[in-house]
Amino acid sequence: MCEIFPEVNTCCLVTSVRIGMLLISILAIMSGVVVLSVMEKSSNINMGKVENLTYIKDPEGAASALSVILPSSISAISTIFMISGFILLFGTLSDDEGFVQVFVWLTFLAVVIGFIMVVAIAIECLLKPVCILKGLDWLSGSTLLIMTVAYLFLWIYFICVANTYVLKVMP
Repeated sequence: MCEIFPEVNTCCLVTSVRIGMLLISILAIMSGVVVLSVMEKSSNINMGKVENLTYIKDPEGAASALSVILPSSISAISTIFMISGFILLFGTLSDDEGFVQVFVWLTFLAVVIGFIMVVAIAIECLLKPVCILKGLDWLSGSTLLIMTVAYLFLWIYFICVANTYVLKVMP
């Protein structure tokens, strides 16, 4: 299994690891739904816009397509959170450590993509006058990015909780 994540005794210093995993699965599903609906409403992303990204041939086209890449990547992260939440819920209810391990690695993938997106959003807002945070002033935008980083670190803790369950269930 994966020993790179530290073990925890309880989830959030309050509940057992198993109950914590049920709460984490519900949080993953709900946060994925909320972020996905907000991204769809604010950016009007659709499959046609994403398909146009396959025809980028030069660096200038890639820089201009960043305004489509970022919302579609955030939507993909939200979808990963929803899917991994359902997998964790099923794995917790059926006591199947394989599904819990799938949650660990899917969520880890989403968190890594999330950190890359935070850096890309910061670079986009510094280099272009139009960015995904265009409706916010600089303080609100930077606070939002810092809160997003804290949110991603919270998911790393949730990964540690799920991984602890896998390590304790396996003989």
